[in-house]
Amino acid sequence: MRAARRAALIAGLAAAATASAEIPACDSTAWRSDFERLKADMAQNYANLDWIAERRGLDLAALARETSRAIGSAGSDAGAARVLERFIERFRDPHLQLAGREESGAAEDIGSTDPPVPGCAAGGYREGRHGFRFPVERLPGWRPLAGGNFPAGMTGSTGVLRLAELGESQYLSACAERFRTGIGERSLQLEVRSALQAELRSRVVQLRRAGARTLVVDVSRNGGGSEWAREAVALFTGRKLERQAPRRVGPGCDRRGVWEGKRAACSVFARAGPPLRIAGEGAWRGPLLLLIDGDTASAAEEFVAWFKDNDAATLVGARTYGAGCGYVDGGARTRLRAFPRDVRMPNCARFLKDGTNEIEGIAPDVELPMKAPDEAADALARLLAG
Repeated sequence: MRAARRAALIAGLAAAATASAEIPACDSTAWRSDFERLKADMAQNYANLDWIAERRGLDLAALARETSRAIGSAGSDAGAARVLERFIERFRDPHLQLAGREESGAAEDIGSTDPPVPGCAAGGYREGRHGFRFPVERLPGWRPLAGGNFPAGMTGSTGVLRLAELGESQYLSACAERFRTGIGERSLQLEVRSALQAELRSRVVQLRRAGARTLVVDVSRNGGGSEWAREAVALFTGRKLERQAPRRVGPGCDRRGVWEGKRAACSVFARAGPPLRIAGEGAWRGPLLLLIDGDTASAAEEFVAWFKDNDAATLVGARTYGAGCGYVDGGARTRLRAFPRDVRMPNCARFLKDGTNEIEGIAPDVELPMKAPDEAADALARLLAG
């Protein structure tokens, strides 16, 4: 899906660039100027730059020379846009992307078939796909207990709970309910988050009362969301958890020399803050498994990392996507002048207890063949039975 969006964006760039017969070729000087500003911005504001250069071995100087030459011979704005896209792809960072311009004005139609809800549509709320996508019906004796925002069921003495989204904006029905019952003094986002947290808590209690002694929380294909992830973590443990705070960019020197092969004179990050702590609520206190896959990303990876760093759950499935931390206060952007697009970059990074940047993904403790769902379900059944 992410690859399709990138392909659509580049197709749009190509169409826009070739639509005007008045400008048959691009202004390579303008594109090179944009590229120089982009390099300067990335050196100062791109949180994962040093990790990718040092740990993945990306040669920044060679890449910069190659890209500059390719821009000079691109021949058209569409060609230059493709060069820039290839430059961005070399970093293999989902949060580093060529993006549309941020524009003010009315929000676009979210395409829901539900009646419009004042404030919800304007706030960008839509109804996500919350049902199970993992074939839970293959688990022995599968017994569904609940649907809705957080579907759940039982297999033997194991409860299975689906947590498909960790972003409030994917729960239009919860937003609509807040309007029906009345909004308090807090913002819409916090009101919806509070309602979802209460609903999730009640679902855990329901599973416990149904006899669950082990709990599987399915966050496969969970693409992330918001800071709600940390609040959700607290429901699934009675322990006090701790992990390193995300690192924010804030270098104390000019770092542009990294594009010439020079070692940066300072870190891209500001001084590290104190560790983050979560006091578990203990709605669930028993054995916990988290079902993860290559589409578990961003805030969902943060959710997983809390348990990983504190040995508080067993991770089963496949390595997560590797989106890591994203955009604090909107992240950082470089506005292109040669073309109506921005380059958006993450301005924070999260690290696991062993020092690994989350953009490398989080490995499971027990691997399942998640690309063959039926086989994965059978393997999970054997794991639970053993």
